[in-house]
Amino acid sequence: MASISFIRNRILILGLALIFVVSIYIIMFRVIDQRLERLNRRILKEVSLEKSELVQKEFDDFDRVFHLMGLAADEGQQEFMNKLIEQDSVKQFLVAYSYWKSESGVYSKKLTWYADSLNIDSVIISNELLDRHFSTHFIKSNKGMYVHAYLTTKSGILQVTLDLHKLNAYFWERNFGRHAYFELYDIDGVCLIYPDEKRIGQKKVTTWKRYPLKDSTVMSDYIHMEVLMEEFKLQGIFSNSKLFVNVLLIMTADEVRDIGNTAFLLGALGIATMLLFIFLIDWQNRKAKQLTLRNLEYQKEDALLRFENLKRKVDPHFLFNALGSLQQLIGKDPFQAKTFVGKMAKVYRKFLSRDESGLATIKEEVVLAEEYFFMQKIRFVDTLIPLEINISPEAMTLHIPRFSLQILIENAIKHNELNKEKPLSISIIETEGQLVVRNTVLLKNPDIDSAGYGTQMIAHVYDFYQVQGFEIQHNETDFIVYLPFIHIDSQ
Repeated sequence: MASISFIRNRILILGLALIFVVSIYIIMFRVIDQRLERLNRRILKEVSLEKSELVQKEFDDFDRVFHLMGLAADEGQQEFMNKLIEQDSVKQFLVAYSYWKSESGVYSKKLTWYADSLNIDSVIISNELLDRHFSTHFIKSNKGMYVHAYLTTKSGILQVTLDLHKLNAYFWERNFGRHAYFELYDIDGVCLIYPDEKRIGQKKVTTWKRYPLKDSTVMSDYIHMEVLMEEFKLQGIFSNSKLFVNVLLIMTADEVRDIGNTAFLLGALGIATMLLFIFLIDWQNRKAKQLTLRNLEYQKEDALLRFENLKRKVDPHFLFNALGSLQQLIGKDPFQAKTFVGKMAKVYRKFLSRDESGLATIKEEVVLAEEYFFMQKIRFVDTLIPLEINISPEAMTLHIPRFSLQILIENAIKHNELNKEKPLSISIIETEGQLVVRNTVLLKNPDIDSAGYGTQMIAHVYDFYQVQGFEIQHNETDFIVYLPFIHIDSQ
């Protein structure tokens, strides 16, 4: 059940980790997509602004020529005006001009010029100056479409007439950009410049409710695709006209999509790599844990084997020592010898009992220690101080290694000088979750370490149960062994 619970918890953790990573990835991809969309929009707006600046630059060049013509007209230098026309690009679409001079607030025509005086369209001939000379004026006839534009000079007004078909041809030959086009409308909404000449002279259906028009995504009537439409204000003779620049949304869509796809693939690759690493780390951890558990099992088995091997040494060792003591006691005190035999039988019966755990309750160990000490007390009489035991009733049900108290008592008697002047003192005290076994020191041979195979057996039992705290300390006066409690319910 514990293994199934562990597997279930591990799958749950990996599942939550996967959901978290995928959620973060989706959020990240969404953020990237939004940022790319903003970047795309900013690029389109910059293209639109660049397009409008190019158009304005062309009109600025026209205004420069018309301004010079106006200065020449004020001085009556029509020949100079005609030379300006011949030397500039305006000759491609300028079909006529008239100069109206102001005299006492009344305008009268002073200069007139036509590009083709033999085939002049009668609709462009002006006999009087229109009242609305502050803005462009659209004119249409069977021969063509024109626009009157006006430039106020120092002494009058210069009226220039432009052929709209030729003006459109001029602009579209300039090729201001493959992914954008512009539209120009006069103050009445009449189309003056458009990529499709069929639209010239028609009124724009869309009502201009606000100015300027910004960030509008519309369906183009020209290319039948979505475009970003921006409205700009021109300077000069077309200042009252409306300029709209249209930029194809698809212009950067492919690049943005490529970036998005690349980010998606990189993110997916990153997640796959992360999941692979998580899987490999989890696999390595599971292998390491299995190896650790296997090693612990080997260590436990080795510790238990060592315990059994050492126990086999303890059993005959105790028997030989007990029989030797009994042999000496039979001649001195037969009654005590009889009591000794009874105690020896109980102790040895305890040795012969089998317990694979290698543990015993503290109560069992105390009873064994008292019986064993009784046997030694009979043997050594006044050289041993009565055994001191101070253990709470609650601790009596806890566990320590089997025979540990008997082994420590035996080691204390075996390795120390026993005499009546300095009798051996042994105490077993409970303190802070452990037993402290202390005996006074008067070593028979100070060069020999008193810790032998018995304490090794105890140490192996603690190793088997992975309980820390077993410790041996000794100095000139005391030999101290710390036996931590073993809680088998938690093993």
